[in-house]
Amino acid sequence: MIAMVKGTLMEKSEGEAVVMTAGGLGLRVMCSMNTLAVLPAAGQECTLYTFMNVREDAMELYGFATAEELNLFQQLISVSGVGPKAALSILSASTPANL
Repeated sequence: MIAMVKGTLMEKSEGEAVVMTAGGLGLRVMCSMNTLAVLPAAGQECTLYTFMNVREDAMELYGFATAEELNLFQQLISVSGVGPKAALSILSASTPANL
């Protein structure tokens, strides 16, 4: 599993995806709006705590600015009926401290 990604931020989109390089590898990392807001401008270094979701039809990497946000994400997806995308939407709507 990929626990953390550190590299140069290549692109931030208005959606919930970030493309960055780490060791020469470009990764698409899905992020909450809170994480996107604190990431630096493109071309600067950043570090994301990550969670890798593996399904039959996809492998998705979710990234978070803090370990606290990652832990809350993991708690949310442990709830029956809450998947990674729903958990990311919940985290985008509020800060971990408010939840």
